Amino acid sequence: MILHRIELHNFGIYAGDTTFNLKPQADEQYQRPIILFRGQNGVGKTTLMEAIRFCLHGKLSLGSRVTQREYDHYLQRRLHRNEAGKMAVSAAVQLEFEHTFLGRRQQYRVRRAWTDRLATELAIWIDDELFAGDEEEKEHLLRELVPVGVADLFFFDGEKIATLSEAGDAGDALLAESVKNLLGLHLVERLDRDLDVYLTRQTGIQEMHQHQAELTQLNEEEDRLREEHQEKQAMLEDCRRALRRTRQEITLLEERISSEGGQYAAQQANYKAERKKLEAALAEVEQEIYELSRGVLPFAVAPKLLRAVQQRLDQEAEFEEWRAAQKVVEKIKTRLGEAQIEYHVNSAPSVESEEGIVQQILAQYAEPPVPETAVIHRVSPETKEVMSGWIEDALTTVPQQLVTTMQQRDALKEQLATVKESLSRVPVIDLIRPLQEELQQRNREYGRLEVQEENFSQEEKRLAFHLERIAGSKRRVREQIAGIETNEDRIKLAARVQQLLDDYYQKLVARKLAQLEQQMVKRLNQLSRKRNFIERVEIDPHTFTVTLYRAGRPFPRTQLSAGEDQIFAIATLWALREVSGRPLPVIIDTPLSRLDDVHRQTILGEFMTQVSQQVIVLATTVEVDEETLAFMQPALSRVYLLEADSTMTQISEQPVAASVAHVLLETID
Repeated sequence: MILHRIELHNFGIYAGDTTFNLKPQADEQYQRPIILFRGQNGVGKTTLMEAIRFCLHGKLSLGSRVTQREYDHYLQRRLHRNEAGKMAVSAAVQLEFEHTFLGRRQQYRVRRAWTDRLATELAIWIDDELFAGDEEEKEHLLRELVPVGVADLFFFDGEKIATLSEAGDAGDALLAESVKNLLGLHLVERLDRDLDVYLTRQTGIQEMHQHQAELTQLNEEEDRLREEHQEKQAMLEDCRRALRRTRQEITLLEERISSEGGQYAAQQANYKAERKKLEAALAEVEQEIYELSRGVLPFAVAPKLLRAVQQRLDQEAEFEEWRAAQKVVEKIKTRLGEAQIEYHVNSAPSVESEEGIVQQILAQYAEPPVPETAVIHRVSPETKEVMSGWIEDALTTVPQQLVTTMQQRDALKEQLATVKESLSRVPVIDLIRPLQEELQQRNREYGRLEVQEENFSQEEKRLAFHLERIAGSKRRVREQIAGIETNEDRIKLAARVQQLLDDYYQKLVARKLAQLEQQMVKRLNQLSRKRNFIERVEIDPHTFTVTLYRAGRPFPRTQLSAGEDQIFAIATLWALREVSGRPLPVIIDTPLSRLDDVHRQTILGEFMTQVSQQVIVLATTVEVDEETLAFMQPALSRVYLLEADSTMTQISEQPVAASVAHVLLETID
C-alpha cells in the first residue's frame, strides 16, 4: 500500500482546501521513502495522522467502544473554526492510495464528508469507478483493505511509543493487544462464540439440554464480565494517559526550577540522583525476590508437607535398600544353616551367643520397613538426592535468602523515603516558589493517579481471572457435549472444532511470539549503538511480559536509559510489523524527542530507511534541525514546513537535495 495524496477541507486546524502529495520518489542512486513534515507543536502534524486514520476507518478510528454521541461530538470538533470562532458548515477528508488486494493492484480514492448538521457521506472510487455499495458495505470494504487492528501497527504515534517504552502492565497490555490484532485472534474468538450459539440452538437431543442451558448461562456471564473488563481497561488506559501527561508536566516544571533555582536546584538535583540510585537498587532487589519466587520458594509455605514428603522418600529408600539386601540375607541364612552343626558340636557358649546375635540381626530384615503398597514414588537415588536438595532449600536456605532480601528491600525503602522527605524539604526562594507550589500540586495529582491506577489494575486483573475461570468452565461443558452419543455429524464436528480451537490458539501464539522474539533481538541490536546489546528476548504467552537477556542472565528493563526505552519501543513496533508481513506505510509522530545524537542518527539511518517503502515522519523543528535535515537528505522525497499564523496553518513544500553533487530536486507539482 502506498499513499499518494490527502486532501483536507476545513478539517481541524486546516482552513479551506489543503492538499499534500505523499507519493515517495526514487532516482538512479537512492530510494527515497521518507515524507517529512516539520513544524512547531500545534501546527497540525498530529492532525494529519488523525485525518488519515479517520478517512480509512471513520468512527472505528476513535476506538471500538465509541458511542454515536461521542462520534457526533468529534465530527463537530473537527469542523474548522476561524479566529472569531465561527465554525465551517462542512468538512471533508479525501485519501488516494494504491493497494494490492486479493492479488490485484488497484487505485483507491476514499472521501468522508460531513456538515455542521452531522450529515455524513462516504464515497469510494476503485480505479476511478464509484463503488456502488451501501454504507455498511463501504465500511466493510475499508476494513478488509486495512483492518483496524493491523493499522495500529503502522501508526507509530508518540503515546504508543511512550506506553511501549514503559516496563509494566501498560506496556504489556499494549503488546498483547498488538499481537492479537497481528494474529487476527479476534476471528478465533468469534468462531468459538458462533459455535457456542450453534450448539445451544440444537434440539432433539435430550442429553444436551442441561449442557446447553449451562453453556448459555456461562456465555451470558462472560458477556457481562467482558463488558465490565473492557470498561475497566478503558478507565485504566485513561488513567495511564493522565499519568503520562502529569509526568511530562512534572518534568517540564522540574526543568524550569532546575534552570531558575540556582543553589537550591543543585541541592534538589543531588537528592534526585540519590533517589534514582536507590530506586535502581530497589528494582534489583525486587528482581531478586521475583527470581526466588520462581524457584522452590512457593513450597516453603507448606513445611509440614515438605517434611512428610522427605519422610516418605526416606522410607521408600529404606524399602528399596531392604529389597536389594534380601538376596544377600538369604545367602547368609543358608551359610548359617550349613554351619549350624559345627556350631552345635563345638557348643561353645560364645559361639551360641554370636549365632543368636546374628539371627537377631537377620530377623530385622525379615519384614520390609514399610508395606510395599505404601511405596508410591519409586524414584531413583539420584532423583531422591535432587528432591531432597530442593526440600532442604525450601525449608532452610531459600527462606533465609528471602528474609535477607526482604530486609534489604525494607532498608532501601526507608532510605528512599528519607531522601524523598529531604527532597520535599529543599528550601525555595521567592523566584521559584510558584513553580514549586505547582510542582507539589502536580506531584499530589500524580500520587492520586498512581493510587487510582493501582485500583483499576487490581479490578482489571480480578475480572480477567473470572473470565479465565468461565473459559475453563466452558471447555468442560464442551467436552461433555462432545462426549454425547449422537448421529448428528454437524454437532460432533462443531464440538470437535471447539476442542481444537484452544490448542490452535496456543500454538499460533507460541509460533508468532517466537518469530517476534527473534525480530526484537535483531532490531534492538540494530538500533542500539551496542551491537550485542541484547542476546535473547522472552515474551510470556499469557502476560506478554518482555524479559531481556544479556550474558545469559535476565536484564531488568529498569536499567535502560530514557533513550534506550524509546529504542526498545520502536524496535518492538518494527518487529511487530516484520512479523505481520503486511506492506503498509509507516506514519511516525515525534520519534526523536527523547533520543541522544547517536541513537537519533541510528533511527534516521537504520529504521526510517528500511522499515517501509513509504515513511511519513511528523517531527518538530527541534527534533529535525538543519543539521539533521541534511543528514536525512538522501532518503527524503518531500519536505513540508508547517507554520501557524493567527488564522490558519501556512504550508510550504521545501526542495530536497538529491545529493551534494546533484541539483535540487523540485518536489512541488
